[in-house]
Amino acid sequence: MPEDHLLERLEKLEGIVETTVRVLPPLVQDLSRRIDGLREEMQGVAARLEARIQQAEAKLEGQIQWVRSELEGFTLIGVALAPLSLLR
Repeated sequence: MPEDHLLERLEKLEGIVETTVRVLPPLVQDLSRRIDGLREEMQGVAARLEARIQQAEAKLEGQIQWVRSELEGFTLIGVALAPLSLLR
């Protein structure tokens, strides 16, 4: 009797293993394809972000140059006006 019960359980386990072996490979392949797709999508996102960062850096560099030129202009005016302050 107990042997019949063990044999029945073994047959059920064999069925589960056979089903798993049959079903699992396509699921793994599908998951692998989805991961590859997400990887490509993330590469595209990273490339777009890098381009935006470079644009922002270029814009910021332009603004820094403008501020520097403005400050140089104020410095030149200050140098030109300095002798006038001595005349007071």
